[in-house]
Amino acid sequence: MPWPWESKSAVDERFYAQNPTAFTVGRADNWRGDGFNITKSEGGAAVLQVQTDHVGNGNLRSLVVLDAASHDPLLAVEEFRSGDGLKWWEAFRGRGTSGKNRLFAAVDKTQFLQIGNTVHIFLEGDSSGDRVPDLVVSGSYSRGTMTVARGGDDADFVAQIRKETAYTVWIKPGVDQTFVLALTVILDQMRSPYFDTPSCKNSCRHGR
Repeated sequence: MPWPWESKSAVDERFYAQNPTAFTVGRADNWRGDGFNITKSEGGAAVLQVQTDHVGNGNLRSLVVLDAASHDPLLAVEEFRSGDGLKWWEAFRGRGTSGKNRLFAAVDKTQFLQIGNTVHIFLEGDSSGDRVPDLVVSGSYSRGTMTVARGGDDADFVAQIRKETAYTVWIKPGVDQTFVLALTVILDQMRSPYFDTPSCKNSCRHGR
C-alpha cells in the first residue's frame, strides 16, 4: 500500500509509529496570524508547531509546519483558488510549493444545508476530472468526531479528529502522523471565520 499508510513517513521516521498514538492540537495565534502547538496527548511533549507564513491576495493563506525542537520546516500547507472561486488546500514537503513535493490536496465537498462536513483527500494532489478520492473526511466539525477513512468507508478509518477546546487526534498504527496532523490544521482553516472574503461570505459553512 502507498503512503501515507503501511509505508515510511514523508518527512521523518519519528512520525511513523507502530502503535496507536494520540495528539492534542491547540491554537497558538500570534502577530503573524493563526498558529498551533501540537503535543502528545500523553505526557504533553511538544511535537510540532504551525505558524502562518503569509496571507496573500484574496486572503489566501500559507502555513508552515515546524519541528518543535529544531524549528526546521517539515511541511507547507497552502490555500488555492481557481478562476471560478473554488478553494482547496495542498500540502508539500519542506517549505516550498514545488509540484514534485506535493503530498496531497484537500477539497471541501460539503453541500449547502448539509448536516456535517465532507472533505475529499487526493494523494499527490491530483483532484482533476472525476477521480475518486483516496480518503474522505466525514462527520461534524463542531459537534462530534470527524473520521478520516480510505475510500469513505468509516470501517476502514485511519484517524479520528475531535474538536473541543482543542483538537484531539487519534491515529492508527502504520499511518504517517504528519499527514493527519497537517490535515487537522487544514480542516481548522477551512472553518476559520477570520479570513472571509466577499465571495466566501454567502457560501462558506463556518462552525458546523
